[in-house]
Amino acid sequence: MRHLKIGKISGAAAMALGLTAFGAQAQDKCGLSNGKKASGEPIQIGAIVGKTGPEDFSSSARAADAYFKCVNANGGINGRPVAYTIQDDTWNPEVAGQAASKLVKDTKVVGMVGSSSFVECGVNNKLYETEGVAVIGGVGVPKACFFGKNYATFNAGPRQSTVGAAQHIAETYKLKSLTCVAPGIPGFGEWICGGTEAYGKKAGIPVKTVIFDPGQLDGNAIALQIAAAKGEGVVLGMARGMMLPILTAAEQQDLGKSMKWGLPTSAYHADMPKAVGKYWAGKLYIHMELQPMDADTPDMKNWKAVMDKYGDKKDPRDSFSQAGHLAARAATDALLKVKGNIDRKAAYEAFTGIKNFRTDMLCAPWYFGAGERHQPNHEGRAADLVAGGFKTVTQCYRSKDDELADVLALEAKGGLVN
Repeated sequence: MRHLKIGKISGAAAMALGLTAFGAQAQDKCGLSNGKKASGEPIQIGAIVGKTGPEDFSSSARAADAYFKCVNANGGINGRPVAYTIQDDTWNPEVAGQAASKLVKDTKVVGMVGSSSFVECGVNNKLYETEGVAVIGGVGVPKACFFGKNYATFNAGPRQSTVGAAQHIAETYKLKSLTCVAPGIPGFGEWICGGTEAYGKKAGIPVKTVIFDPGQLDGNAIALQIAAAKGEGVVLGMARGMMLPILTAAEQQDLGKSMKWGLPTSAYHADMPKAVGKYWAGKLYIHMELQPMDADTPDMKNWKAVMDKYGDKKDPRDSFSQAGHLAARAATDALLKVKGNIDRKAAYEAFTGIKNFRTDMLCAPWYFGAGERHQPNHEGRAADLVAGGFKTVTQCYRSKDDELADVLALEAKGGLVN
């Protein structure tokens, strides 16, 4: 079995993620960066998030909102401000459909930017195609977010991130068995663990899957199922809030001692070390879809500075916030290149025409491009949760998921990334 190559640690060895660490050392510039307030006719852009429900899943849109506020304070889109409307789907498919209809047909948005939801992609992909609306999502969650013609996101996705976490712990610690745990949400749980199962089959590592009802999450019951599976490693393919009761119960059973635990990027959050407590320091291994938050790079400084000045102190500083920031930045850069009026058709061509978008916040260039589905971000890093923060322990690596075959084939043809 080939093991991951542990390379030079990027950023500080460990990071303390208090908000005071996010000092505005970088210029909080964006868009035209001219310091002039935009005052022309607003350009309507929308987003749909799952804010109210099992967990607040609005981080990416909140970061996009901060970026657009910065854009509006710096000349807008060639003088025109962005009117950014965020709709809450409450984790309800029916509400998600109503929200999209309102944005697309009533508000008449030219495009969607920074969305993050467990349900809206599957409900609204057909509407976006019919109405010619391109979506630069912040965080795609279920399978439908990565299999929509008009939908491209900046995150790698929970399947890729969970596979990335599984292969890190399996290959680093030479594990002989794995357990994958995920919520039974349509287009999510089976898809997530299906990726880990496929990886395990190819690597010769048996994988047992535990699917639970998210509406009746019982951390003790799930921990008992994990213990009964007797896997040498465990991956939790789910939102951060769902992980916490499982980890609390697993701690009570001291499962952190007998098993290696891998988590997707949803766990890479400023509050995670405090939320899980001292027991888990040195026992949790997390896949990061974007740059480590302690990285001292130009784009990371810009994200932090924009969030500090234009966001709210309560807005999360996590991987999903980074993704929303990038979604808004990519959309802004694309719209600034439009010659003439920016209507829906122009925005669609601008968004889908994005190629070779470079940022130090990603392992590789991002693109939208043609095709029936999109998954441009498929590389990440691994980090260990340590006391007070995280320690980045690998260089960028690709998730070993056969589902990426068509995406990699499209990239190999050239023109999308260099």
